[in-house]
Amino acid sequence: MLVLLAVPYATPRLARYRVTPAPWDKPDIAAEAAELAEAAKLPAPAPTQGETALAASKNEATVTNALPEAPALAQPSAANLAKTKGSIAIDDPSGHALDAFYARLARTKKKEAGAVTRILHYGDSVLTSDYVSGTMRRKMQAEFGDAGHGFILVAKPWDWYFHNDVIQGASEGWSSSRVTGPFVKDLMYGLGGVSFAGSPGARSWYGTGTGQTYGKKVSRFDVYYLETPNGGDVDLEAQIGGERKSERFSTKGETKTSRVKSFAVPDGEAKMTLKVVSGTPRLFGVTLERDAPGVVYDSLGANGGRGELLGAIDAAHWKEQMDLRDPALVILHYGTNESEMGVLNKQAYEKTLRALVEKVKSAAPKASVLVVAPLDRAEKNESTGALRTRPIIKQLVESQKKVAAEATIGFWNTYEAMGGEGAMAAWVKKGLAGSDLTHPSPQGAEILGDLLYKALTSGYEAWPGPRAGGSPPPTN
Repeated sequence: MLVLLAVPYATPRLARYRVTPAPWDKPDIAAEAAELAEAAKLPAPAPTQGETALAASKNEATVTNALPEAPALAQPSAANLAKTKGSIAIDDPSGHALDAFYARLARTKKKEAGAVTRILHYGDSVLTSDYVSGTMRRKMQAEFGDAGHGFILVAKPWDWYFHNDVIQGASEGWSSSRVTGPFVKDLMYGLGGVSFAGSPGARSWYGTGTGQTYGKKVSRFDVYYLETPNGGDVDLEAQIGGERKSERFSTKGETKTSRVKSFAVPDGEAKMTLKVVSGTPRLFGVTLERDAPGVVYDSLGANGGRGELLGAIDAAHWKEQMDLRDPALVILHYGTNESEMGVLNKQAYEKTLRALVEKVKSAAPKASVLVVAPLDRAEKNESTGALRTRPIIKQLVESQKKVAAEATIGFWNTYEAMGGEGAMAAWVKKGLAGSDLTHPSPQGAEILGDLLYKALTSGYEAWPGPRAGGSPPPTN
């Protein structure tokens, strides 16, 4: 049979009997073209007129023609958003640690009347010079609105003390007690951890910034003070255009009570001078604010600051201060000075931190709380001279993360955000940190502020509150 099938391939004359074309046969292009041309001459089907009868039907959703009830694509997570922006997310195992803050921020974003979001950022020397906080203030106000610079201490209690985008100064005649020492017996240090006493003639002044972009407006100067039996009189004065405005108020009272004296000016550039007239007034600081929706960012750093020192403030007094300030978020940014211990007693440290967190919650029950880890800190290897991370830094970070999770508050890992193990050594080489292997340079601080800003705003963008089918939870 195979022989019979092969015979037609022996000669072209038998080609029509072949089962399939031979590999050596060339296609008859002309014949194929002729067939195509003939097919093209066939008439196209003629269009019809009239109507087509339709079967009964109804609008039914199926997997092939309808969107799903729930979004097919989940909202991006805070972790993914932060990673996309080049930062790391805030740890929040409960998923609700920053609800109060984000709810207030949502109202501010909508420009609701009176919707001011105040952030209180406590910390050590990194905050004393408005590092990190200065960048945070600029970025948060650019995104959510400028409601004023915030809290400034009466005078300069440390050489390192500085605030961006404002003018501030003081004459002689002031003395101070601080949470870091020298201490005051009644443990009443005000919002910023420093209590000032002024003698007659002592002056201090505060005003909007001299730059082109930031801190250009104020509509109210608020003086935070302690009403006491030994108080005195204080004059406030401002030059508004070609006119002078002044007010006098007394800080005397029967008991020690936290008070605020407001001094209004037209919204815009302004400078206010405070002068002690009589007695010994006890003052804490002055805030620059605006009567407009936006963010206010208080930088409350103390040289040599530690969490346990902040926690020594009189509890009832601190609550009075918080009630007057009405924060939406309180940030606790400590660990650098605690790392001087060399070896960490984890149980003792975690107990102290828990006590501080609970004290803040009691003082500011309507605010969210966020623990921010210390920066990496380097030391030299004695044998090789190479820089390495101090082991205690990682222990402090671990303890802070643990306590934050237990207390259902937020935690942000500064150490990890700047690179983790060996980060400080790398930052020193890049000029982002100083030769003390501890503090960032201004450029490094700006990077840290940007990383924290991205973490907070990523959490806000992923927060379901504004998208949950109703209004954000109430904040009052």
